[in-house]
Parts: sequence; C-alpha cells; structure tokens
Amino acid sequence: MTDLTPLLQPRSIAIVGASRDELKSGGMFISGLLKDGYQGTIYPVNPREQEVMSLKCYPSVSEVPGEVDLAIIAIPARNVPQAMADCAQKKVKFAIVHSAGFAELGGEGKGLQQEMVKIAQSGGVRVVGPNCMGLFSPKAKINTISAHSRILMEPGGVAFVGQSGWASENMVLLGTERGLRFKGVVSIGNQSDLSIEDFLEFFGSDPETKVICFYIEGLKQPERFFRLAERISPQKPVIIWKGGSSETGAKAAMSHTASLAGNYAIFEAACKQKGVVLARGLKELMDLAAGFSAPFLPRGREVGLLIEAGGGAVASADACAKEGLKVSPLPETVQQRLRDFLKDRIPPSPSLKNPVDLVWVPFGEANTVYSTCLEIMIEAVDSCLTICYAFLEDENFLSRLEEIRDKARKPIIVVPGHSNEQQKGMALATKRGIPAYAMPEDAISVLGAMARRAEYLRSLHS
Repeated sequence: MTDLTPLLQPRSIAIVGASRDELKSGGMFISGLLKDGYQGTIYPVNPREQEVMSLKCYPSVSEVPGEVDLAIIAIPARNVPQAMADCAQKKVKFAIVHSAGFAELGGEGKGLQQEMVKIAQSGGVRVVGPNCMGLFSPKAKINTISAHSRILMEPGGVAFVGQSGWASENMVLLGTERGLRFKGVVSIGNQSDLSIEDFLEFFGSDPETKVICFYIEGLKQPERFFRLAERISPQKPVIIWKGGSSETGAKAAMSHTASLAGNYAIFEAACKQKGVVLARGLKELMDLAAGFSAPFLPRGREVGLLIEAGGGAVASADACAKEGLKVSPLPETVQQRLRDFLKDRIPPSPSLKNPVDLVWVPFGEANTVYSTCLEIMIEAVDSCLTICYAFLEDENFLSRLEEIRDKARKPIIVVPGHSNEQQKGMALATKRGIPAYAMPEDAISVLGAMARRAEYLRSLHS
C-alpha cells in the first residue's frame, strides 16, 4: 500500500509556476495556502521571480534548500517533463500535475504523459493527475480544488476521489455547505500514476476515514479494485458514481480523462456483488455520504414517520413503498403513549398509527414535541424520519436527538418543513450524524440504501 499521508498532510509544498498574480493558478495556490493557514513550508518556484508574496522564490525544485513532500505543478504541459526531472532529482515524494494537454488529447499528449511518468518513476515521485484540480485537505489546510474560495477547514470522515474537476469542486463546495466533513478530496484526472485503486486501498485502511466516495470514468486495474472493494466494503461504505454509463457518456469520458468507461451493466453487477453502493449522480452521492456518515444503520425495514404535513405523510409513505420499506401501524401501547403526551399540546390528530400526524405544533413547544414523540416511536421501529418544523439550529434540540439516536442505536433522519429557511440547521444536523434532506423522497432513498447495506453486512455473517 502506498502511504498517502505526505500527500494529504505535507510538511512542505513547492509551487512550480509560482506567480504574483492571484488570478493565475500559481498565484492562487500560494495565496490560498497563506489565507487558509497552512502550517508547513511553502517554496515558490519560478526562474523569473526572486520573491512571491513575501516568500523567497527558487529557479527550480532541485534548488529548494529543504525536503519537499509535495510539488504542485501548474505550468504548460510541454514544460512538465523538465519540472518532473527536477522533482525526481530532489526526491520529492508526491507531485500534483494540474496541467492539461496529455493523454486526454491522444497521440502526442499520450507520449508526453508517458515521458513524464517515466521521469517521475526514476526518482520515486508519485504523481496525481495530470489534467486535474488537485487536493482539498482540511486537516492540512490545503485547497487547490477551489483555491479561490475560503472554505471551513474542519476535518471529518468522508473521503472523495474524482476523475472530474467539476465533480471534485462541487463535492468540496456543496458538500461542506450541507454538513459533510472531509478527510480529503482528491481530483485525479488522467490517473497517469496514482489511481483510484491506490486511494481505495489507503482510505480503506485509514482509521480517520469513515465513508469512501468516488466519481469514476474508468478503472486502470479493475481486478484489483474489486478485490479491494470486497475487503473494504464490510468495514466502511464505498459509494460510487460511475460516469460513462451511456454510449455518448463513454465517448465523453475518453476525451475527458482518456478513460475507457467499459460496460456499465457488468460494472453495476460487480459493485452490487462486492457490497459497493451506487449513486446515479453527484447529488445522490452527497445524499448517500450524509446518510452513511450517521453512526447507526437500521436493523430492519420498519420506518416510523413523524409528520406535521398531510401531503408530506403521503409522499413519505409512497417513497417508502418504492424503496421496499415498511410503514406498519405502531403498537397500540406506543400509540397510547403518544396520545397521552400530545393531549392538550396539539389539535386532535387524525392518525397516531404511522405516519404519526402532528397536525400543528405551537412554535414554542416544537422542539419538545418532536423529540419526545421520536423517543416514544423509535422503540417500535428500525429508523425514524420526521418532516420537522422544529428549529434545527437549536443545539439543545440536536443534542436531544443525538441522545435518542444513541440510546436506541437507530438512525434518525430529518426533512425540514421549509428547507430553504433551514440550510444552516440542516448542515448542523448532518454534521452531528442526523442526516438532513430537502425532500422526503431523497431522505427515504438514502434510508433504503442504508437498510440494504445493513442486510448485506448481516449476510456476511450468516
């Protein structure tokens, strides 16, 4: 296994193509590292500059005085082999090649990529890219994927590796915004050296990584990938969005990252056999990452629905039926406890069977009503979902939901009544292991995936 720690947490970084202009990649990267508080040593490299952003600049990586864990290369493709030769001479551990113009162009570009990799191998340099956006590592305070953005650098347990810069950038920006916290996000482009398989193996063995996500166009080593997936998926979720599932998409993948997309039906069947969870797009991948970041899976398919919206109850029940989840009537003893608690707190309810209809809850009592009803219901079901008009930004309410979840060891999922007004609260809930979704159909789709994973894990021990 390749130890990727010096890549994700480098003690020193050389920026090849350093610039004083923050609109250029080499300037944006240095500026971002300084603004985000990177604690290691930064070595700007540009033979035409003496100093960049108050940092001494060096003519080449080979002339940098200290050790270099990571070189970030942002220069024209034709100049990359020489820069890589300098990295090899310096014994740089990892290089991220942002430059495009390699195998994705075919012919001459493919030859240039092979030359670059051969040079890197001569000095033991491991390469990410080329034709990629690089790295987001909150623990190290590094962000070359969306270097123009100031993003909360709060580490977490989600790893994402993508062959698309667009997918990687949106995973960082939208994922962070919705409450996902990352071990690392890596945009790998052409996979000239380090491949999806290397990252799967590393994150699979890394104790800080809880969920592993991929955007894949093509596999370099499919047999190795599925062998690793079979070993790792029982330990932690592996979620994949596979691009190139159509003929047109496969052709686009070839021109995008020089990837042979392969037969999607065969890929899908192999994933299911190995316990890999499939997503149908970036949004669903983020939805699944949020769900699987929760600490517990449902033990079965019985769902308790706590709703303060009649239409939401119907939509949720329909979605559960499509996912093969059960919305069975709650035991009479549970219904009676709900009836006793809710008396004089809400208008008469048309149903406390399941879905439990709260009709209308006074704002001042919302947090108490929702948390207590969930506490009563969760004893009789395998998971709870609530369309919730309580205040998700209230830390006390979220703490109460955590207590209920942890005592029952069952997932609780929330859908705000007005998601556009609860964005901050949804992120807080998701971050604390209470996945939040804008629509009940999205939440229940994830709940179905969680139930299927629980069944897969049980099947391994039967």
